[in-house]
This record gives sequence, C-alpha cells and structure tokens, in this order.
Amino acid sequence: MLEGARMHRKIQREEGAGYQPEVPLSVRVPLVLEGEEAELLLEGRADGIFYGTDPSFPLLGDAWTIDEIKTTYGNIGSMKEPVPVHLAQAKMYAWIWLRQNGLESVRVRMTYVRLQDGDKRYFTQEQEREELESYAADLFERYAKWAAAEVRWRRIRTDSLRALQFPFAYREGQRELAVHVYHTICHRRKLFLEAPTGTGKTLAVLFPSLKAMGEGKADRIFYLTAKTVTRAVAADTMSLLRGQGLRCRSLVLTARERICVLDHPACDPSSCPRADGHFDRVNEALMSLLTETDDFSREAIIACADRFQVCPFELSLDLSLFADVVICDYNHVFDPRAKLRRFFGDTAGGNGLIGDIRETEAEDPSAQERAVPGPVFLIDESHNLVDRGREMFSAELSLETLTVFRPLVRHIYPELWKKLGAAVREMRVLRETAPQQGYALLDDTDLEGLTDAVYTVFGEIESIQAEERSLDRSGRKISQERQEVREAMLDFYFGLRHFLQMHEGMDQRYAPYMQRSGRDGLTVRLYCVDPSGNLKECMDKGAAAILFSATLLPVTYYKALLGGGPEDYEVYAKTVFDYRRQGLFIAEDVTSRYRDRGPDSYARIARMIRDIVSRRHGNYMAFFPSHSFLAEVMEAYLQLCPEDEENLVAVQQPQMKQEEREAFLRRFEEVRDDRTLVGFCVLGGIFGEGIDLREDRLIGVLIVGTGIPQVCSEREVIRDHFDTQGGQGYDYAYRYPGMNKVLQAAGRVIRTESDVGIVALLDERFLTPGYRALFPAGWRSFERVRSDSAGDRVTRFWDEWL
Repeated sequence: MLEGARMHRKIQREEGAGYQPEVPLSVRVPLVLEGEEAELLLEGRADGIFYGTDPSFPLLGDAWTIDEIKTTYGNIGSMKEPVPVHLAQAKMYAWIWLRQNGLESVRVRMTYVRLQDGDKRYFTQEQEREELESYAADLFERYAKWAAAEVRWRRIRTDSLRALQFPFAYREGQRELAVHVYHTICHRRKLFLEAPTGTGKTLAVLFPSLKAMGEGKADRIFYLTAKTVTRAVAADTMSLLRGQGLRCRSLVLTARERICVLDHPACDPSSCPRADGHFDRVNEALMSLLTETDDFSREAIIACADRFQVCPFELSLDLSLFADVVICDYNHVFDPRAKLRRFFGDTAGGNGLIGDIRETEAEDPSAQERAVPGPVFLIDESHNLVDRGREMFSAELSLETLTVFRPLVRHIYPELWKKLGAAVREMRVLRETAPQQGYALLDDTDLEGLTDAVYTVFGEIESIQAEERSLDRSGRKISQERQEVREAMLDFYFGLRHFLQMHEGMDQRYAPYMQRSGRDGLTVRLYCVDPSGNLKECMDKGAAAILFSATLLPVTYYKALLGGGPEDYEVYAKTVFDYRRQGLFIAEDVTSRYRDRGPDSYARIARMIRDIVSRRHGNYMAFFPSHSFLAEVMEAYLQLCPEDEENLVAVQQPQMKQEEREAFLRRFEEVRDDRTLVGFCVLGGIFGEGIDLREDRLIGVLIVGTGIPQVCSEREVIRDHFDTQGGQGYDYAYRYPGMNKVLQAAGRVIRTESDVGIVALLDERFLTPGYRALFPAGWRSFERVRSDSAGDRVTRFWDEWL
C-alpha cells in the first residue's frame, strides 16, 4: 500500500500542470425508499482528471478524461482489458463528473503501473452520457432494494429502542453506572469504569448504549471481549432484552479457523467448493437471514451458509454491515491484521455497504447535514487490552524464519531465493553486534539495512502472487511444486507484511530490540511498549468508548496505556456486596520470593493451605506463580493430606485442551458440604478470571505470591522505557500487571449478594504500603495472620456467618 501510494504521487507529478490529482467527487442521489423521499450521498476521490489530448492516445483529440491508477507487482503486459471492478469505480467517477459539468461524453482511462520498474499499461474508453446514466441507474435500482430494507429496519429498531425499559429493578449503584455510560456517549468521550462483580455491568453498559443508539447518538455498538465466555454473556443479555420487546440485530463474530468448513482454511476454489461462486450466492443468503431473525448467532450463520453453500466466515463479515450490535474479539477493531476494514480501514466511512442514507425531513432541513455518529465501543475486561495491545502492534522477524523458508523456494523461485539471501546476511550482520545475554535496543540506522532487504523480498513475493493470480484467472494451473509451497509462502508473506507495517508506524512508544536465540539465532522485535497511541487512533473512529472491568486499579495506569486523555472520565461503580461476607486474610510470615523458595517454604505454604481449607468442607482454588511452584507445594500438600474420598485435588496442567478445561470446571459445579476439593491453579491463567462459580461452588481462594510476571527481555524493556518517562518502570512492568492477576483471582469467590467466602493472600509483601495502595475499597478491612494461627482465624470467620 505504501509503495502504491508513492507510485501514485510520482505518476501524478509526471502528468504535467493540466492534470488535477486527487479530485474529490460528491453527489446526492434522490431515492424513493418505502414510499418516501431520501438521499444517497455518493463520495469518492478520482486519482486524476484532465482536459485535453491524452499523450497516450494523441489521435483521440481533446476531451475530459478521468484517470484511475492501479499499481501492481504483476505482469501488466499480459493484460487484455482492465479488471472489471476497477473499471466500475472509474465509470462512477466519470458519471459524477459528467453530471456535475453538463457533459455529453467523457473518457475513462485505466492506468496500470508495475511497481518494480514503473512500466505503464493504459486502457481508455469513451463513455457517452446515455451509457453512463443507464449504468448508474441500474446500480442505484439494485442498491435501492437493500437501502429500502435498511430504512425500514432502522424505523423498527428505533421505535423498539425508544420504548425499551430496563428489565429489572436497578441494583444499588447500577442506575448511576448506566447514567455515566449514557452521558459519556452523549459527550463523545471515553469512560474508564471499574465495576466490581455483582454490579450487573454487562446490562448496565449495554442498555444505555442501546438507548443512545435509538436517539441517533451512535450508529451501532461493538461489544469487544478477550474471551469466548464473555461474548456469550453479552449475547445472552441481548436475548434477555429481546424478551422485553427489543428489535435489534446482534451478531457474534467467530474466528475464521473456528467456523471454517475445512480442517484448515484455504480460501480458493481449488481447495474449497464454497469459494467457487460464493459471491453469486451470498446476497440471497444475506437477505434470507435478514428477514428470518434478529439474532445472527454462530449456529444461525452456519445453518444459512450450509443452505446456500457459501463461506460462513465471509457471510458473517457481510452480516456485520447490517448488525446493530457486533459482539467480537478485540482483534476485529484493533489488530491491524484482523480488524474489520469495512469499518476501520483507511478508506472506511459512512455505514459500510448501506452507506450514508439520510431521509429528507421537511420540518428539519438540517437533518441532511448531520454527521454519521459512528459506533460505540464497549470494551469488556479491558485490563486485558494493555498486553493484547502490545501484542497486536508489535512484530518480530527471526533469522530462523528466514533460513527455514529460504531452502523451500531455491529451485522454484530463484530470484526470491537470492533476495532472501540478502535479508539473511543483514540479520547475521546484526547478530555480530548482539550481546551474548539479554537484549540490545535498536534505532532506525541499525534497522535500515534489514528493512530494505525485507522490502525487496516482500516485493518479490507480491510479484509472484500477482503472476499466479493471473494464471488462476486465465484458467491455467500453477505447477505442483508451487502449490506445495503456497501455504508456507502465504504465512511467510503475512509475517513480513506485519513486520513492515509496524516498522512504518514506529514512534517514541516503540522500543525495537534484538536478542540472540540459541547458538546461531537472532530475533529482531519491534516492540510496542506503550500501545496507547494505536489504541486511541482506533477508538477515535467511534463515537465513544466505554472501557470496563472489575479491576482497573490504579486507573491512572490503565488510562495512560489504553489511550485515555485528561478529558475522559473515570468512575468506580458501587457494589451491592456486603464485604463483611468476604474474609480477607494476609499472611505475614510466608512469601514466594525466589530467594526464599525451598523445601521449608513449600512445606510452610502447604500447611497453611491445609489449615485454611480444613475449617470448612467445600471447593477452594489455590493460585501459584508458576507450574513448577505449584508442583512443589502440591507435593508437600499431598504428603499432609493424601487424596482420598474426603480430600480431593484438581490440577491445572500446562496447555490444557478445551475439553480438559471443561472437565476441570465441572468438578467445581458440585456443592460439597462433606468433602473438600482444592484446585491447584496458576495465577493469571485460564482459571484466574472469567469463570463464574456462584454461591457455594467456590468458597475460598488462596493466592500464593503477588503475581509479578517473570523477568524477561520484554518486561525489562518496559521497565527501562517507563523509567525514562517518569520513574515508574517497575510498577508498569511488574507490580501493576501482577496485582491485576491477584484481584482477578480473588474475584472468583464472591459472585452474588448471598455468597460468603474467604480470600487468603499468602505473601508478606501484600502488607507493604506499595501493595496496600492498590487494594480496592472492599479490601480496607483485613486480618493479618501467621502460618501457625491462620486456621483459627478462618474458623472464627465461618462461625460468624454459618
């Protein structure tokens, strides 16, 4: 894209003084929708417009010419005609220009340029007024069917939204929370909302957002989550509101890999029968779903895709244009590799496929000029977005990746093999200066040789792909040996593209570094230490953003790294819980510090766990800093309490499959009053947040350690970066992320107003001022305990509540 933009500018400069580059074009098209007058705003930007003789075709004489430039790495010499969709774009520009200037004819020139060498290929057509008017009228007639359906739907949706009532009596503080959300949307700001468990935050943020949408303050809602379970909660909430009369289309987006009909996604007609003719059938599939249901669930999408033999993933993406609420992963809004470009790409605008439809209102002439408000982003469990943001906006390239891929193409693509050799050499030059241990930061000068070589490799792959697409279009098959490396080449290509894209966008929030791997390896990482700028840029494409979680402490940390500004709001929601029902105990004589670990320490922690869980039968979870620490303490615990019918143990294993996770959690569904089950888990792992074991399904959580991430290059880079920014490097890299894991794990205990349970923090560091300053409001009252007396204190707590 960047190479293409540079070539566009070069060609436009070469055309001379009479050539008008980047001409904005706009026209309002009257439509009759549902029996009423409406307008379609059609906008675009022509690459070039000029009057006179076209130097490429001087015999044609003088005329107005619309020039549309397309760049490619492919073989333009073999082209016999312009690509139809490219010509369609140029013809619409020509129609607008002809209409605006009262012309009887206009020329359309398609200019194809080969990026490698600047060679050009022209296709020029004379377009008469009658022909263009007929062409445009046909498009608008076909479009009007969809636009009319959308206008009809918006009226139905708006009427139901305005009539919608909150489905329950408000919990304490819940109405105030909803008001904060509504006001944030009205003022087009961001809200950083800490909403403890039990506040009903999903409904409290969705309901006011829907009401705001009904009043025209947003055109749709994106409910963004990090986990499948929270997407299910949002979908269930929409179903609940439909039971109250809501008419609102909601879509749950599923990842391509999880919804694809093939074992491994391969989106070409030779591999997937649904790819062949998908676009001939998809409109009918879309209209079918739009008229049958408001709930575009995964099951509904798969059933419709099966019926019409279309790709379920592509069908779901098309449905997103018609959905009022899109429930999806963070990636679909933020990740440059996966975001919905129809909404958030560089050229996205209006309302996607439907465009900017504005009904004419005689009583309010200014209604035609209102700006489209954009979407509202509801970002659930937003504490996860800090590390997810770093991951999405970082990229890396390893010497191993290059050296493994290069031999695959040696005899098939010799020119690519040669250019890969140059990239390998640049990596080896960098390795010579890399430290034997740790990492070394890099600057633009250090990266210049490598990135130049990678650009060259990338261009060569693009050229290969363009050539092979041309072969596919002409019906000729590529060789078997090329087919065998196609998947590997695509994976490699997308990795390079992301690396180059992140390199282009690097600023002071990045800390690129290199690190040796193994004896001969090297990894170059473009690390986005502070994702706030990228996240803010994405969120600014919407009308407002609500970032909410049960744990956003300290809020200044999250606000700084999630793209907040001084104009944005911060709210701590009230909770309905009586915190006296949660016993909080902090051990003053145990720790998980690395220097203090050993058999005596493991045995002391195991005895403390035994003494606490033995005071009342039930289900408990104990969280540890790592799997190895967990194994040491569990061995000591089993020596004290051998597993039998009364003492049960469940263990979180590394890399558990989905069915293994479900089996683990099923053991906690049984309420036990005659036995004890202790789940040994890893802090910050899959059971540390997002699970909902209500009432007596979980009566205690024991947390060993402060959750501090293990020391590694990335954490040290974060520490050094923020030390230079203001001296909070250790907090940003270690303390705050660790404490968030602790708060999330502790939040598994008290899930409803009637729950009673204990939280035991088994590390003396929690008693220091630095950690106590991070305690939420409900933790202001706690008991200090010692390993030899904790059991008695826990007994006293249970006696008060049972």
